[in-house]
Amino acid sequence: MSVYKFRVAFEEDENIYRDIEIQPSQTMKDLNEIIISAFALPEKSSCRMFRSNDNWHKQDEMDLNPKAIKKGKNVLMPMIIHFIDDPHQRFLYEFETTKQSFSLLIELISINTVAKAGETYPKILKSLGPSPVKKEDLMAHLSKKEVEDEEVVYGVDKEEDDIEGMGEEGEEVEEGLAEDMPDDLGGEFNFEEGVEDFKE
Repeated sequence: MSVYKFRVAFEEDENIYRDIEIQPSQTMKDLNEIIISAFALPEKSSCRMFRSNDNWHKQDEMDLNPKAIKKGKNVLMPMIIHFIDDPHQRFLYEFETTKQSFSLLIELISINTVAKAGETYPKILKSLGPSPVKKEDLMAHLSKKEVEDEEVVYGVDKEEDDIEGMGEEGEEVEEGLAEDMPDDLGGEFNFEEGVEDFKE
């Protein structure tokens, strides 16, 4: 059985994300539950998931509590594989309580052909950054990121100014040398005479 790897990222900062692995035979309910666990979302909240296009514009809504479908003698649950139309399939996840709301961007980033023996799916493979529901941790994270981004920008600007300045000075020096340099170097220097002087 193959395994889907999804990246679930905070819309306002994609450096806050969770990588989740889930099997194609599992359901949207399974995916929803692992997202709630990964981001420590409160139970009393409204969670909605939509199929998304490449520009993160929501389309049709997904059923997070799907009902079993009867096919003859078989009773089947709608599997995630039925909602994957693209190798980089995207979904938009909306979270809302009476006090806050935000969106998560879900993207299929890889498909492993073989599941690891003994592993239980779905599972959280990687976790980076605080949960958006933890406002203090989130604000501290975003403030730190802003400071780091400013330091990088200023560093690049300073370096570019130095490089531009060096280029201008170099051009002035070259112009000055060009004026002092004789038109005919052969008339000023005789390489054959120089060789004879060394011989003596």
